[in-house]
Amino acid sequence: MRKKWGTDDDDDKPATGDPPTIELDENDSGVTEVPRGKPFQADRTRPAPTLPPATFDGSSSQASGSMAARPSLFTLGRAAARALRRFPGLVGSLYLAQVGISAAGAGLMALLLSDAFARRPVFDRGLDGDLSALATSVLGAPGVLSALTVIASGAVLLYWLVSIFMTGGLIAVLLDPPDRRREVARWFGAGGAANFFPILRLALWSLLPYAAVLIAFSLGSRGLQTALENAITPGDLVTPIAFAFGPPLLLHWIIGTAVDYARVDLVRHPGMSSLRALLRGFTLIVARPIALVHTGLYGLFFLAVTAGYAWLSGSLAGGLLVTVLVRQLVTLLRFLAHVGLIAGQVELSCSALLAPLRRRFG
Repeated sequence: MRKKWGTDDDDDKPATGDPPTIELDENDSGVTEVPRGKPFQADRTRPAPTLPPATFDGSSSQASGSMAARPSLFTLGRAAARALRRFPGLVGSLYLAQVGISAAGAGLMALLLSDAFARRPVFDRGLDGDLSALATSVLGAPGVLSALTVIASGAVLLYWLVSIFMTGGLIAVLLDPPDRRREVARWFGAGGAANFFPILRLALWSLLPYAAVLIAFSLGSRGLQTALENAITPGDLVTPIAFAFGPPLLLHWIIGTAVDYARVDLVRHPGMSSLRALLRGFTLIVARPIALVHTGLYGLFFLAVTAGYAWLSGSLAGGLLVTVLVRQLVTLLRFLAHVGLIAGQVELSCSALLAPLRRRFG
């Protein structure tokens, strides 16, 4: 007589041929197959698209618990501070990776220039501030100029590709933080690898709206050249410059914000179309204008830090070392602000963007 499954005698015999037991973890959208006799282990090899419940603060204006939370700027700032405090090692590693790429490109160009112009007094005068001497030296060696262009272009391309990977990994960690610090690196790597090509496709799709920025600038700058020639006082240039740069900057602000939230949406919902994520990003900034305010505050901070560095750079004493240290401090402040911006965007996206219909009802 055949015994029923699950009896005590089955534990003493090898369960060859038995189908695996499929268990579903409530904190992970993935399904993990666990062979009989082995304890369940949560799948931590990729970020889960499911999210923890949205947090509320006193500024929430929802009428019922079924409505999405409306976080304030204070909530977004608190999310930024929490991310910087919780993942200092990850943030520091990302910053050092970007500094390493920039330093490698600058080092290659320095070696090339030193090998080509180290024994030319004209080039030394150019480094001392004589722009005509510097232009004469560089233009006199077209091969060196081409090599510098190739190195700079390669460094920019590598920096952009690495930033795509790091952005995907950082968003994955912020969306579903690992329970243990030693899992952060694996979680970051899995998120960056899984979302690299979706974010890359999003960057290609974003060229379409960014083309509107170029069109707006070309239309607004038509009268700028004439205004520069006929201007008598600096006040005569205020209106032409505002018409030339105002609309493009406004469009760039809106489009850049939508692209940022589209990145978060792609990581939240694996398999979503990049074009659909971009359209949902525009939908979010229409429904929640606080997204534009949040990004605008980051832009003002970026400009303030940059302007402060430009103002101090002319009065710094102590030589090249002090200048480099101050430059790295400015870069670090802007990088920390960017990480905080992403953390705030993750917080807002989780409360403002619902899951796609196919995932909610499919």
